[in-house]
Amino acid sequence: MNEKVKEMVWRFYQENPYIQHLGIDIVSIEAGCARLKLTVNHEHTNTYAIAHGGALMSMADTAMGAVCLSINKKVVTLDMNMNLMKAVPEDKTIYAVGRILHDGARTIVAECDIVDEGNTLYGRARGTFFVLDPLVR
Repeated sequence: MNEKVKEMVWRFYQENPYIQHLGIDIVSIEAGCARLKLTVNHEHTNTYAIAHGGALMSMADTAMGAVCLSINKKVVTLDMNMNLMKAVPEDKTIYAVGRILHDGARTIVAECDIVDEGNTLYGRARGTFFVLDPLVR
C-alpha cells in the first residue's frame, strides 16, 4: 500500500468527529483490509445493556469505508445491510474487519465482520459504495 495513501487514511479517521465521538480506533490498515477497534462503553449500549445495533453498524460502515480508502478510492455508502448474530455486552472490546469483495470503477462492494479477540462472530455487514474520486492523485 502506498505510504501516502496510508497516511491519508489514518488522518481521515483521526479528523472525523463522529468516529472520534464513538471512540473507534484503527488497529491496522493495508490495501484491501482494515481492522478497527472499539471498547463498548455505556454510551454505546441500549436499555438491555448490550451494544446498540446502530453503534455496531456505524463501526462496520467505518471499516468498509476505510478499506475502500485503502485502495485509494474516496467513497460514500449507497447501501448497507447487517446481520447481528450475538449480543455484545458492555465493556467488551470488539473489532471490525473490513475487506473488498468487488472493486469496480464506479462501485465497490465490501464486507465486514464484527468479532472479539477470540474471533467470535457478533455480526456481518455488506455494503455497496459509490466511488467519488481517488483519495490521493
